[in-house]
Formats: sequence, C-alpha cells, structure tokens
Amino acid sequence: MAKIDYKMLGDQIRYVRNQLHISQEHLSELCDISPSFMGHIERGTRKMSMETFVSVANALNVSTDYLLYQQLPNNDATITGIIETVKQNNEAHYDKYITIIRALAEISDHL
Repeated sequence: MAKIDYKMLGDQIRYVRNQLHISQEHLSELCDISPSFMGHIERGTRKMSMETFVSVANALNVSTDYLLYQQLPNNDATITGIIETVKQNNEAHYDKYITIIRALAEISDHL
C-alpha cells in the first residue's frame, strides 16, 4: 500500500487554493475547520479525516485524485452533466457550448 505524503498533499491544497485566490481562513470556513488546523494540513504536520479531505476537495472544486496525485480525472462529472443537458435542448445549443469551451481553453492558455 502506498503511503500518503502529507507534505505533498498540503502543498497541492495550498497550490490550488492560491490558484483560486482563496485565503486559508476562507477555505477553513468552507470546510468547517479552524484556520490553525488548515495551516497544519497545508504544512503536512497534521493528518485530516476522510470527511475533512473530501470537504477540502469539494470546497476547492477538484477531485481527491487531483489533490493526492496531481492528476485530473478522465472525465469531469460537472462538464459531462452540462453537455448532456445542452444536448437535450438542440444541436445548435450544443455547438455554441462547444465553441465557447474551446474559446475559453484558448484564452486560458494566454493568461
């Protein structure tokens, strides 16, 4: 069984939090834990429960795999759900959404 590198996990949480421009205090509020404990989590000096881990991932809107292994999921349930909803409307809507997603991806590459 692979050991969890809590320092690396904390670094990844901090990285994602900073990318989202969320303060450590705000993230701790979203996860219903103390700012002090969030600091320990990010430094890898204390272990968190599974419930807290899932809460952190949800608050950051990333998968637990991304936090543990820096790997994006093969498919994103949110995006898949949006696309399925759009497909039900009509083909023109679907084509517009795909065009918008491609444009956003291109723009984000230049940020």
